Amino acid sequence: MHLKKTKRGNRIYLSVVQNYREGGKTKTKTIESLGYADQFESQFADPIAHFQEYVASLNERNKRENPPVTLTFPRDATIDAGHVAQARWGSAIALAYLDALGVRTFFENRAGHRGFPAHAGRIFEMLTSERMIHVAPKRETWQRRASFPRVCDFTLADTYAAFQCFARNERSLVAHLARTYQTIRGPYQVNSVLLVLASFSLADTGDVNAANGSATGGIDRQEGLSMGIGMLLDRTGIPMTYHITSATPNADEVAGLVASAKAEFDAQRVIVVAGRMPNARELATRLNQTGDGFVFFRPLETEDFDLQAWVADASDYITTQSGSYKVKARTDEMDGIRVKDTVLWGRDYAKLARKGRAERSTRDTSLDGYICISSSETRLSAGTLFHIYRELWRLTEPFQLLESDFSPSPYPVAHGVHMRAHFLICYAAFFALRLLRSDMGWSRNAAQVADALLRMEGSHLAENWFLFSYRSPVTDEIEKAAGVDVARRLRTAADIKRDIAKARAHIEGNLNKLPDQKR
Repeated sequence: MHLKKTKRGNRIYLSVVQNYREGGKTKTKTIESLGYADQFESQFADPIAHFQEYVASLNERNKRENPPVTLTFPRDATIDAGHVAQARWGSAIALAYLDALGVRTFFENRAGHRGFPAHAGRIFEMLTSERMIHVAPKRETWQRRASFPRVCDFTLADTYAAFQCFARNERSLVAHLARTYQTIRGPYQVNSVLLVLASFSLADTGDVNAANGSATGGIDRQEGLSMGIGMLLDRTGIPMTYHITSATPNADEVAGLVASAKAEFDAQRVIVVAGRMPNARELATRLNQTGDGFVFFRPLETEDFDLQAWVADASDYITTQSGSYKVKARTDEMDGIRVKDTVLWGRDYAKLARKGRAERSTRDTSLDGYICISSSETRLSAGTLFHIYRELWRLTEPFQLLESDFSPSPYPVAHGVHMRAHFLICYAAFFALRLLRSDMGWSRNAAQVADALLRMEGSHLAENWFLFSYRSPVTDEIEKAAGVDVARRLRTAADIKRDIAKARAHIEGNLNKLPDQKR
């Protein structure tokens, strides 16, 4: 608030006003009309100085107290064509975690460097925070930029143009995230780590010129695009690094990733988690020779009769109370390696399998709904082994490729560059979401947390005020983990920016030092 002095003829009219932004314009709201300055000359030697002190005392009181907010709406009030309809509180919390992991610092320290677009950092954090919350096309994310907690004054072409910068700095940012995490949370737990191998593919949309002299970055181009990643997770499930791989890496490539994990992070033992691997037996042998382990998917349709018969045998299964799942395990030998075969049957899996081939096959359905894995970790329970194997599924959603991101592209980006930038964005989002879930004590799965963040949107009321109306036990846990107010109904854009800084300080464990609140 400030004292407004309006000249009316030879007199000065005083009022207490407050400025606010609405529809991209600065507007003024009158808080209190005081009257003409000359009316107070008999009471105060300097009426203007007196009321300036009065306004200063009001501002100080507002800092100490929590006065009610009064907003008025004409019955025929209309919607301003340029106003921001929503404020995304969930995105603000996502930003706080990205800030704590050093994403903003990384880009600010490189601002102005050659090949670094002016908006690179803001583009990256916009796309990454959105990917934390839900998978959406980049164009759709850009179209919603007005409700993003920070200013996003760049074009869609600017967004795609920044991918070259992201791809070029991929390894530097990945290493920066790892260093920052260990600074705020301590060393990675590396006595046993997971190397999760996943593959992704996309039809060749033909909209990006990959033959313009830009390298494809090792992306396979055979009737489309395919690639893989090797994600390294510490014992607690926190990401350490990732590497882009072949869609189906051979034993030598995987052995190189294992050796890199040991050399870079001093990992004592690496357990490789993978789905369909044509060279699974060779890879299992290599890992056994180096004292490492594996959890591999076993495709039942190609396995021997003995395994199929054991899976189909109804005896020895442990069934859940609802009957939706059942599991059993046995120890066996595979090429001289002691392994534990674990099989899980799910009612929903069986329905999907039968639906998928209902019109094209009459073969035996006795194995529908069964998933089998083999692991060198024979001392682990069946439930623990499937929990480890599910890391593959947990990568599928945040890292998935959307054809709409590649076609049509508003800026010519080579496929290899685009996909490397895409996976870097996905990795940072995955990392931040994992850290948030860790702070919540892993009490909720990723889908529950992401859905809650998505629903934490406020609707514009008037002036700078937004009304938030969604609350659940999950949002309470999220806000407690982030160290910010739980279930606050009213917030301004300025409140949200301040709370990003507050949450970052809490996440870093440094409440005495609030981060810079620029822009």
